[in-house]
Amino acid sequence: MPPGRPKKDTIVVGVDFGTTHSGVSYTYRGKPDSSSEIPVEGTGCDKVPTQLQYEVSSEATPLPSRKRRAAGSYADLNKADVHVVKWGFPAMKEKESIQMLKLLLDPQQELPPYVSRTKLEAQLKQIGRSAVEATADFLEKLKAQALEALDKPVWSDAAKDATLKATEMAKLRNLQMITEPEAAGLYALKQMEGVTLAEGDTYIVCDAGGGTVDLISYEVKSLKPLRFEECAAGTGGICGSGILNMRFEDHVKARMGLTAFEEYCEQNPKDWNRCNTDDMDDASIPLAGAKEDPRAGIEKNYIILDAENLHDIFRPVMESIVKLCDEQYIALRKAKKKAKGLILVGGFGESNHLHNVLKLHFAGTKDFDILQPPNAWSAAARGAVIHCIEGDSLVEAGVARHHYGVINRLPFEPGKHSRKNCVFDPDDEKWYAENQIEWFVKKNESISARTPMVLPFHFPAYDKLTSETITLVVSDEEEAPLEFVFTGRTRTLGTIEVNLEKVAANRWKKQKTFSGKNFVSLNYQVGMVFGSGGLMFDMRVGSKICGSLRAKYE
Repeated sequence: MPPGRPKKDTIVVGVDFGTTHSGVSYTYRGKPDSSSEIPVEGTGCDKVPTQLQYEVSSEATPLPSRKRRAAGSYADLNKADVHVVKWGFPAMKEKESIQMLKLLLDPQQELPPYVSRTKLEAQLKQIGRSAVEATADFLEKLKAQALEALDKPVWSDAAKDATLKATEMAKLRNLQMITEPEAAGLYALKQMEGVTLAEGDTYIVCDAGGGTVDLISYEVKSLKPLRFEECAAGTGGICGSGILNMRFEDHVKARMGLTAFEEYCEQNPKDWNRCNTDDMDDASIPLAGAKEDPRAGIEKNYIILDAENLHDIFRPVMESIVKLCDEQYIALRKAKKKAKGLILVGGFGESNHLHNVLKLHFAGTKDFDILQPPNAWSAAARGAVIHCIEGDSLVEAGVARHHYGVINRLPFEPGKHSRKNCVFDPDDEKWYAENQIEWFVKKNESISARTPMVLPFHFPAYDKLTSETITLVVSDEEEAPLEFVFTGRTRTLGTIEVNLEKVAANRWKKQKTFSGKNFVSLNYQVGMVFGSGGLMFDMRVGSKICGSLRAKYE
């Protein structure tokens, strides 16, 4: 949807793109109680596996003595030669299905030691797709399913037309973004049964999904209208239920032996979702097609896991989640906030075992409850709908996860600036210190969602320029550095490509150097706006925006 609240005759659609499962929720504008999931035809499920299976076109030219689907087995393989043949549940049954796409969208994302990036990327390389391209393919399928499902209810022609216009997601029109934990948190706090909210109440929202577990904390600032404020920097880690599946796979491989395991996988799709059990005493997990091996505990198409096996699989994942929750709780205490409880949402958030682990861990914490709202699995999609209907003003402020700034140059001062950054500008005949950083906001500081942060700048030039580049910086250092030096913790966030062709001539101020040489200078501002799902940066001359950049707000 475009910025602002949607019109009354509109169906608002929220999409939750998850690591292991994705879903769509919708509501008819003006009837918020009609919010519902869009089930996959023939399954009745709220979400589908985030999986794809591709095929190579028969028109592609195979190379000799190579397997047909191997990475280098086709001459001049084009993207048009590869197409999706199955997605969702049908793809889940195929051993060559592409999965865990979300974990690959950020190349700098640090994965835990028991998750192999190389292994996840291998299948993408085989069909010549990037993680972004494969994600787009999956979202296109999800969009088509949503449109088909929405066409079945008896809506007015006007509502159908508005729906089609509102859900043209493939071309990224009419689209708003919101982070998953924020969307899930909005839904949970608005819909939580048996809990009476009061101004000043603070809750931790734990969005436990298939790949990641994300935490965010909100304080209720007002009830009418309902407004929240983020009160501790959000955190997260790769410790979702999909990681349990990977650990279960490793356990089965160790029990079977490598040769038997590879033979089994050749004949059967690898569906390890069966491992997500809440019975931690012992469990019989279906392993259809596996050879009988009493020594490995594999009998009659089942593998038997005792309590020790299950705890070995679950323990590192549970410990990671508990650590994240502890860190968020401690961050709130440092901010002098007292959390009333932790709200579990997401597919993994519905786990009774996870609920019991957290309940036991926080048992000694007075007046602190572990809560599971209804529809936890689809909370993010439902929250996206709420966000779209009620607008960006529901969350009044966020907390900076990093230091955010812009590279500038300042008049050189000996003793303050490094000599290596000292440069002479022949246009205005002055000495400057390059690579200096002006910070919009420091880590853990509050960011208003209502008031843009603006920094003033100017630059001289021999004559009026038609373009300029502004470099943005992000840092995770404890203390924000004054000068830019690229490290693993301080890096460029992106650049704003500025078009100055339409800047009014009177904005360029005519000046003279000490020697009488003519030059011009331009006063401008770089702005940062905080909103759901991202930070927006722009360069403005007066009220005119000359360039912008959206950055992910992690």
